[in-house]
Amino acid sequence: MGYKHNKEEILETGYQVLRKNGYHNVGINQILKEAGIPKGSFYNFFESKEDFARQVVEFYGCNNSNWIEGLFKESKETPINKLKSFYQLLVNYNEQDNYEGGCLVNSMSNEIGRNNDLLAKELNQQFVSWLQVIADVVAKGQEMGEITKEYSAIELAEYLHAGFFGTFSRMKVTRSRVYMDIWLEMTFDFIKA
Repeated sequence: MGYKHNKEEILETGYQVLRKNGYHNVGINQILKEAGIPKGSFYNFFESKEDFARQVVEFYGCNNSNWIEGLFKESKETPINKLKSFYQLLVNYNEQDNYEGGCLVNSMSNEIGRNNDLLAKELNQQFVSWLQVIADVVAKGQEMGEITKEYSAIELAEYLHAGFFGTFSRMKVTRSRVYMDIWLEMTFDFIKA
């Protein structure tokens, strides 16, 4: 009996390959090799490379959303400190990764967001789902009087996460966390009440 391939394992491998190499620098053959699957098995799960990438983004985005929710739920810190600790954790992860990958949604948004409507829609959908999780924490911080009420919770969530996405570009070019650290300090000075 032949080996049955696990779709989640293929998606996890796809995430690693796309995060490190980008969409345009990866062909089907590389995906097949990295995942250890034959071409026929690949097409049992995915219609095309584009469909594969969309499902990888969805898989990554949903897992990330659950991870972020769990971090915030488990933390005993105040809302503003939960947010600051979350972004500090992301900065540390990127340093440990030697600034190679960054965020798949961020990287693919920059690479193909303007040229591929299907993937752009999925990338945006995942980003927006994260914003809602972040906005819930911002709203609690606003209720407690530790985060500014000058802007809505969703506007501040967009400001936080889109700003952090910007630091990924600087990180990749400089291979350094310096701009992430500057962003972190300035941003949390700005949003505090």
